Amino acid sequence: MRYAKEWETIVGRFGRWIDFEDDYKTMDWWYMESVWWVFKQIFDSNLVFKSSRIMPYSTACGTVLSNFEANSNYKDVSDPSLIITFPLLSQQNVSLLGWTTTPWTLPSNLAVAVNPEFNYHKIKMPDTGEVKRNLISFE
Repeated sequence: MRYAKEWETIVGRFGRWIDFEDDYKTMDWWYMESVWWVFKQIFDSNLVFKSSRIMPYSTACGTVLSNFEANSNYKDVSDPSLIITFPLLSQQNVSLLGWTTTPWTLPSNLAVAVNPEFNYHKIKMPDTGEVKRNLISFE
């Protein structure tokens, strides 16, 4: 709690409203006890399930980011985009070519999905002779 007053000042400068006079903290036992009680009620009602989803990830911190961290850093920045190759295991010197505006998801990529109904273009790289299959459909 050493920096509680500084935190109140910073949060106010962010333009967020928080009731600091009647707040709760995760270190308060009564609050955590109530959270666990509510979770048990939800669990006992069979409303808890396991699932997976893509999350924004910080490679610098090695952790996933909350929506607040991912969307509210209060800076004007250029959104990155990357073109990346995914080498095919079945064909030597052939890669799928992909484009993303969410490069933070790349460390968690396990597969690339393609649609058998789409027409894709093969591109031979003049300098290496490598073949790229463009993942963008030109229907």
